[in-house]
Amino acid sequence: MRRGGMMGSVLLSLLMGLNGWALTHAEPAISPDFDSVVFYSVTQYDEKAREELSGFCNGNLVSPRVMITAAHCVFQAEALQKREFDVQIGEYLYVTRPDGERRRVGYGSKIRERIHGKIYLPHQLTSRLKTEKVRLKIGPAEDIAVVVFEQDLRVIPGTVFAGLFSQQQVGSVLSKLNDYVPTVVTINPFEEISTNDTRRMAPLNNISKTWSGYLESKSRARVQPGDSGAPLFVRTGNQWKQIGVVKGRAQNLFSNWDVFGILDQRICEISRQIPDPLIQKDLCP
Repeated sequence: MRRGGMMGSVLLSLLMGLNGWALTHAEPAISPDFDSVVFYSVTQYDEKAREELSGFCNGNLVSPRVMITAAHCVFQAEALQKREFDVQIGEYLYVTRPDGERRRVGYGSKIRERIHGKIYLPHQLTSRLKTEKVRLKIGPAEDIAVVVFEQDLRVIPGTVFAGLFSQQQVGSVLSKLNDYVPTVVTINPFEEISTNDTRRMAPLNNISKTWSGYLESKSRARVQPGDSGAPLFVRTGNQWKQIGVVKGRAQNLFSNWDVFGILDQRICEISRQIPDPLIQKDLCP
């Protein structure tokens, strides 16, 4: 999560963002397989400054109308009932030199829409939100949200939407996750402004499920402020599927690590709140 505004600040909690380049040890995510990853802003509340401002996060489209993101990115918009999203869909830009060489020159927004969306959270979060409102604390295992936009977003023609695993498959994949090339993909113009390679990908080489029901990564690649809500993909055959969502960084006195929410039974629980059976099937195949 990244917050904007004159008085904006990054919210510090158990999951803390540290200064540094976005998604360290990463490379440009130039494959069209990742065109479904988007960057958006939505209303959030800065308790220290006591003001509303724009919070910037990542999401992944599973269809032109449905986005998976982190709950901590959108719960304040739900609490404030300000559910308008500014969604940016981008692509890498190229130029052809006089000698015929095609060169990548950066990454830019191709489609930008302001659109309302309905926010769906796990039941326990929804219940606590009624009393805790903008001060809601979200645990790493429950930090998952689905946004259903009021209409289809305009997307880049030919966009590939990464699917999700069935509940029968999730357990098997998690038990040998590193065999599936777990790869996080983020868009972070704040931290990568000097290179313009703002959509980045990084394989994770040390990630596992914890007993608390989330993914813990002590990999060489690390997430940074502004990477929240980004998808964690795994490769099966020639397809990428989403299995997690960036929560952020956790730390104690002796160590720190990256945290990802898992798209397991929680995503199916969320899907059952959505009246459209086709959306339910996309989220819980």
